[in-house]
Amino acid sequence: MPNNYDFSNLNDLKEIIVNPKGWINPLIVEYGVGSYGEILSYFWRVKGTKHTFIIPIIRIDYLTEGNYKIHFEEALESFREEYLGWKFENFYTLWMKEYKDIFEKLIIIEE
Repeated sequence: MPNNYDFSNLNDLKEIIVNPKGWINPLIVEYGVGSYGEILSYFWRVKGTKHTFIIPIIRIDYLTEGNYKIHFEEALESFREEYLGWKFENFYTLWMKEYKDIFEKLIIIEE
């Protein structure tokens, strides 16, 4: 089910333009620093949506050497593949239908 987070609780809120493959581009990703349990993390989402992705700061720094655009684009491209699988399965669960409602106008469906 979609993970929603109140972005007013985040510190250092920023925006970055990304162009992931298979999405209507450009997209704006908004992200900020928060705590996930005891782990300092980035909470991020596609602007205009409510689903929140979370990644520990130490991990994103390791994976991207500070170029967060790389992570956001790769994560969204991977998420799109999952979404297409759910579409193939006809969005049969309530949480899949929630994702459909959130992302159907942003993800390109190639038939």
